[in-house]
Amino acid sequence: MKWEKQFGVDHVKNTDYILTAIFIFSLIGILSQYIVAFIVVSIFLTYFIMNKLYNKSIGEKLNLKNPHVSYRLFPGEETTLIFELDHRSIYPMINGVFQYQAGPSFKTLNYTKDTKSYYKKVSVPLSIMGRRKTVLELPIVAKQRGATRITNINYQFPHLFNFEGVTLKYLPFYRTEVVVFPKLLPVHGMESIFQMIPGEQRMNFSPFEDIQSPAGTRDYNYNDPFHRINWKATARTNKLQTNVYDRVVDMSYIFLVNIGLDDTLNMARFNQHMENILSYTAYLCKETIEKGYNYEIYINTRQTGKTPYLHIPEGEGSSHYINTLERIARIHQQSLVYPFKEMMYKVGQQFCKTKTIIVVGEISTEVSEIIESWKRHQQTIYQVKTSVNSAYITRWVKEVTHDVEQTS
Repeated sequence: MKWEKQFGVDHVKNTDYILTAIFIFSLIGILSQYIVAFIVVSIFLTYFIMNKLYNKSIGEKLNLKNPHVSYRLFPGEETTLIFELDHRSIYPMINGVFQYQAGPSFKTLNYTKDTKSYYKKVSVPLSIMGRRKTVLELPIVAKQRGATRITNINYQFPHLFNFEGVTLKYLPFYRTEVVVFPKLLPVHGMESIFQMIPGEQRMNFSPFEDIQSPAGTRDYNYNDPFHRINWKATARTNKLQTNVYDRVVDMSYIFLVNIGLDDTLNMARFNQHMENILSYTAYLCKETIEKGYNYEIYINTRQTGKTPYLHIPEGEGSSHYINTLERIARIHQQSLVYPFKEMMYKVGQQFCKTKTIIVVGEISTEVSEIIESWKRHQQTIYQVKTSVNSAYITRWVKEVTHDVEQTS
């Protein structure tokens, strides 16, 4: 059964009253032989039977289409939620109210009740006719980052015979969800940080070569090293030939993101800090993809499983970018934070080649020491620094504090 029926508080009392009336008038009719009493009994009995049949049929032939749909939006964008109800019963449900609850990620225009609670209730006037499909289209606007499912779907309407309230509560898990991506807050200086370092991506103009990937031969030049001469090609052409290798470069980034604060007691500040940090990260991903580079992300939001923090493996292209936005959107606003220094330590143990590293978020003294130890192998380390209304990227430089000695 997909709908749970909930009747008004006086439903049982009304049924008892009808049964009592049937018993009394039946007794009067038997004792007095009044035909009128039997007519009244017939009316009450007919009403009782029709009421029972109607109660049994409520919700039995009402079907709510439950598609597996994800609406993906940026804050401020609008779309339309569609609820399709197929009612096969002959009994109409008039002057009802269709209701559901949703989180703060989006707002249903015109029908949302403004409350201070986390979940907002939406109430839409709706009549469902018998043997007919009803399509309810509700415009929504994305408000803030997050992934929200629609819950507590129910339909309330007056009973056809006693006009008391009847509630049909939808029991199955409703699969439609709304995913709101993080706002893209710009990070200045992104265009100037890319430097060519050895890697695996092919590129025509690069100072690095992959000696394991020969690309052919060319005529020998007096500046060429002697060990690069291809003797087989030289014998075949009777002219000195030099091996040519593919030009390669590393075109990938590692984003290390700290969503926590040292002052975690101030939760309001914590939330705003996290939202800005994730918005800066999303912008970095967009710029990286548009330039044709790869990236991977480590975020110290606590996860279950073998890896206790969020890791998005290296990838490229628009599909990787959309997947990243969705993974970031699903980070809860009150997410538990994994210690950033522990994540940095574990990530550092996985480095097997030189990468371009960008650190986003606050950096403690302990984390600063870890980053400083990487500089022996990682020459390109950057940090995103934030001000009141903006952020910019700069090369990592360890902050040095000097103790001032006072002499008397």
